[in-house]
Amino acid sequence: MGKKVYAIKEGYDFENDKKIENLIVKTWDECLKYVKGVKGAKYKSFEDIKEAENFLNKGSQIFKKGVDNYPEDCLHVYVDGSYSVSSKKYAYGLVAVRNNVVEYIESGVSADSSQSNIRQIAGELEAAIKAVEYALYKRDKKVVIFHDYEGIAHHATGFWERREESSIRYYNKMNELMKLGIEVIFVKVDSHTGDIFNELADEKCKEKLSIISNKVVDKWLSNNLLFVENENIKREIISITNNKEDKIIVAKSSNENKLEETVEIKEDKDLLLEINRLLTKLNIEKQKKVLEYIKDIS
Repeated sequence: MGKKVYAIKEGYDFENDKKIENLIVKTWDECLKYVKGVKGAKYKSFEDIKEAENFLNKGSQIFKKGVDNYPEDCLHVYVDGSYSVSSKKYAYGLVAVRNNVVEYIESGVSADSSQSNIRQIAGELEAAIKAVEYALYKRDKKVVIFHDYEGIAHHATGFWERREESSIRYYNKMNELMKLGIEVIFVKVDSHTGDIFNELADEKCKEKLSIISNKVVDKWLSNNLLFVENENIKREIISITNNKEDKIIVAKSSNENKLEETVEIKEDKDLLLEINRLLTKLNIEKQKKVLEYIKDIS
């Protein structure tokens, strides 16, 4: 095993009062000099210098909403998390949007208290995983995830070093899902800045924990219309607003299948993901035979 090297993507040289970018050093003491006390420092250790160089060349793979360009013609999912100090539980929330129409909302409280030490971050990590699972269920090949915690992107891509058990599990799960053939694009959105879809995800989290929100969604709807795919989604939003039913517009005609879509997704997506995992272990010809067989018996 070779001697470790340390790649510093972002740091600061306090001695010479200058920013440090894309630097490789050979000792931990030297690395510490440039990253200790630096807010947002990005660095990682490697056994091989080539891997360190690739890390610096690869970049963070994260965009900023309102600043960078990212795909608009695909599924967008906004994720968030919340934490209750009194109950010591965290909640997750996700809002899926396509062509500016909300097509899916999911939120819930985790029964797992082992991650309560990272508070709302645990919820946002869980929401990001569920966002990719939803995209796979809908057979999308690309999804843009909007998040306010940078670790959603940096832990998934391996840009940040994973030290906590939660970040290790998140990295493994996200990469397992991405290997199923979906491209995940990460976009940073500043929290509590009035972005309606981000605020909607935030307030659905708080609702699950009985935390009083600032009613940003309700205030936004006073002067705007929000388009949703079906009546089920509309009811999800009505539950966190006050007399704003006329401002939430169903973009498509509803029917029984649409009303039950959210329930069906929660029940079926795990099964579909398992089928996808099994198919990826087969070669193309065998995959075709399996799919033809399923078609014949269905």
